[in-house]
Amino acid sequence: MEPIKSIKLATQSPCPAFGGLRILTRLEGFLPVLLGNHGCYYGLNFLSHFYAARKSTYAPLLYSLDFADRNLQHKLVGAVQEMIEKEKPEFVPVINLCVATTVGLDIDEMARQIPEIIPLSITGFGTRSHAEAKDVSIDGIFKKLRQQGDHKLKEPGTVASLGEVFPADTIAIEQLVEKMGLKYRANVPSKDINDFRKALNVSTLACLHPFYTRTVKQFDEMAIATVTSAPVGAECTYDWIKAFAAKANVDSRKAEKIALEERDAIQKVLSGPLNLKGYRILVAGYEGIELLIARLLVEAGADVPYVSTSIGKSNLCEPDLSWLKERGIHVKFRKSAADDLMAVKEYKPHIALAATDVAGMGKELGSASVYFTNLIAARPTFLAHGAENVLSLMHRLLQTSPSLNKVRSFFQDFDMPRSIPVQDVQAHLCPSSNDSSCFAGSHTHTMSRKERE
Repeated sequence: MEPIKSIKLATQSPCPAFGGLRILTRLEGFLPVLLGNHGCYYGLNFLSHFYAARKSTYAPLLYSLDFADRNLQHKLVGAVQEMIEKEKPEFVPVINLCVATTVGLDIDEMARQIPEIIPLSITGFGTRSHAEAKDVSIDGIFKKLRQQGDHKLKEPGTVASLGEVFPADTIAIEQLVEKMGLKYRANVPSKDINDFRKALNVSTLACLHPFYTRTVKQFDEMAIATVTSAPVGAECTYDWIKAFAAKANVDSRKAEKIALEERDAIQKVLSGPLNLKGYRILVAGYEGIELLIARLLVEAGADVPYVSTSIGKSNLCEPDLSWLKERGIHVKFRKSAADDLMAVKEYKPHIALAATDVAGMGKELGSASVYFTNLIAARPTFLAHGAENVLSLMHRLLQTSPSLNKVRSFFQDFDMPRSIPVQDVQAHLCPSSNDSSCFAGSHTHTMSRKERE
């Protein structure tokens, strides 16, 4: 097989359209339609259901020959109209995938003919990560609502939040802004389109994740103040509350009091038995929230030398990026799997929070490594409760290290099937045959299982 350095050709993320479907398949009254080669449909539908989709997608069975049909667009318009008459959805997001975009299917023209359509183009070559595909979908929804005039009921002193977060974090944001004397209206994305309408009419938006660049531009156009970053960790939470209060015109003395209270509550968790002093942790996910998680771990005392993410660098990343860089932490945007594998080899972390292949590599090297998306991105992270939750998980992972290494040692001499063969990984990460640090002693002789028995 090709050496694993070939992975550098792509960022470490699933098909980006999956991110859009995570939003669209959960919205009530929406019937998403995919336009693309039929080979794409199975994987996208599977991924959507794996991440709790509430409905299946509609998709015409299009083969390569079909894309040469000069009447294809007309036929698709007729098929969508027939579906709308039968199902009576409120909106129909139509997603152009790679092939449909390449051959020039005009979904904007389809939207002009059918008012229910929300035109979305999400391709592997145009939308670089599944996180940014969420931004494309939400941006398209807000554009449609603005076209309908749903943004003309501005209410002063109101707040909405933007970000796919754990439900407990939404409650934490609501309680926090209400302490400031503000009214919390909605978090998007959600399953209710009315939450999107409410978000268009607030005075301040909390953009909790740094990849919603298109959506934030719309709020800028409507003169709705936007605050980036999120209340994660002690110092970050203090800075975030002060910045948010300034944008929302909250009394500065009240804001200072609330910021100090929340900072001290989180610091108590970070400095207590759950602190991570003496441990090295790598953060290498593709959800777009890696910088925030890294800040929390650093504040808890962990050594975090490397942070990577699949999203692109933008102004929305600036507060967290600057903080990490001031502490000499290497931050990699648009990372590849090879970048992360090299980092695991170089830094030899106690824990690697990464995608599956890199987490697997970490385990081979004796690190208590886990899948970032399912173990980190799917749990509370905000304020004191979030800090306690994440740090408790880190300590549970550290406790598994002895068992992990016992199993690793037992199977050290077995040539087990892997997604990336050992010899290819070793050739890539250990270019020198004299590098005895590679694989934590895999060059030394170990007894076979039969000999042990």
